[in-house]
Amino acid sequence: MAKDEKIDPRELRFNYLGFEYLPGKLKEFWASEDEKKKYLEKIRERRNTQISMERDFSIVNAGLLNKADRIFISLASALMILSLFMPYYSFTAFGRHVSGMSLSYLFNIGYVSNITAWGSLLMKLILVMSVILIIISPVVGIINILALNKSQNKPDYYKGVKSAGRLNVIALLLYLLFFVLLATGQANPFGSLGIEALGETLSLGSLIRMSGYAIWVNLGAHILGMLPALEL
Repeated sequence: MAKDEKIDPRELRFNYLGFEYLPGKLKEFWASEDEKKKYLEKIRERRNTQISMERDFSIVNAGLLNKADRIFISLASALMILSLFMPYYSFTAFGRHVSGMSLSYLFNIGYVSNITAWGSLLMKLILVMSVILIIISPVVGIINILALNKSQNKPDYYKGVKSAGRLNVIALLLYLLFFVLLATGQANPFGSLGIEALGETLSLGSLIRMSGYAIWVNLGAHILGMLPALEL
């Protein structure tokens, strides 16, 4: 611009920003409508994926699942799976010691159900709950291990680990329901059956006296596996 040319003061602020702006002389930004449509479509696609990508790969989430958390989840999951082979019951009947692992209980469920069939509805429900809890723990353990060992480069990795970890909460709630049902105390249809620890009533106390450590290991494992996942 020539030095002797007069400059409109209203234009100075725009020139200061590094470009010339003349009101009423704006040009179309897009070269064509097709270019505009392609750009808008690209923005829509990025908008649909950017949120999950940012949550999963941002530096904020980088330290959410550290080595210690992985060890806790792996250990808890392994205990859930191994609980199938841990002692589930232990008692003395007619002077003879009887014990067995969780799998043995499942194999002998027919004999147990023949007895509970004469009991109350709640007693039948307690039997069903005991079977569900034996099965659900190793299943949750397997799901947790599979989720933990997936590729971390996948967009839904942390979401998968968190969802798998929340299954532990469901298992713990089922255990709580199981204990509440036992706390009601249900009369045994055939008495103690020679099992002193059982007594005349199936209750929470009789469970504690007759149970092996598989139940309590599962409870601890579910709590251990739940905590790191809930922090994600």
